[in-house]
Amino acid sequence: MKKKTYKSRHMVGAFLAGALLFSGVSLAAANPEETLDAIKHTTAKISYYVNGENYSTADGQYMNQGTAASDSIIHNGTTYVPVRMVSDLVGQPVYWEQDSRTISLGLPVVKLYDTEGEPAGFATLEQVDDGVKVKISASGLTPGKHGFHVHEFAIQGTDFESAGGHFNPTDKHHGLDHPEGSHVGDMPNLVVEADGTVEAEMLIQHGTLEKEQPNSVLGRSLIIHAGEDDGVTDPAGDSGDRITGGNIPE
Repeated sequence: MKKKTYKSRHMVGAFLAGALLFSGVSLAAANPEETLDAIKHTTAKISYYVNGENYSTADGQYMNQGTAASDSIIHNGTTYVPVRMVSDLVGQPVYWEQDSRTISLGLPVVKLYDTEGEPAGFATLEQVDDGVKVKISASGLTPGKHGFHVHEFAIQGTDFESAGGHFNPTDKHHGLDHPEGSHVGDMPNLVVEADGTVEAEMLIQHGTLEKEQPNSVLGRSLIIHAGEDDGVTDPAGDSGDRITGGNIPE
């Protein structure tokens, strides 16, 4: 007799089914009709988690929230993503960045690259009361001050110019020191150590991680410049070439 092999998705389904049964039995006595509806709803979710869901479009391309999914998140011909299951269970969002094939849970993670496409560090973004907090860790930079901004578009490949100008939904002048500034994408200079590394926390004032808001930074990019941002000069503080960057996932 052939021995049946169980995969992780089967184990997940069994775990969720067990949890459903336990909660259903404990609630059934209190309100049978509501409990039955809850069981049906949760059973449908278990089926989705275990079997995946077909997001196939008319032209046969599988989609991931409107973006073509990569092979790394397709399972059995569907966009079956275990991390989505976890995110739903713990109530945390999932962020996906197509170009770097980065999936992050809870907080958006930005992979940073230099102009040659070599890894240069990473940044995480977190919503706070007065904007979006950016924690950055990068290396391979020249010591001193470097302009650091959110740019309007995602970077295409290693063409940092494709990121467009600073993210400026309120049509302000550039610079945190400008009397008529600043861009939402303006941040203080990064100060790089003698060994070429930087660890810093910055604030994107008035930015948000809420989707479809005019000041949302999701789907845009972070760019480090070769020189210091003077804080007042349009359009980019005379901060020089774009030397390191990465896309903010959505």
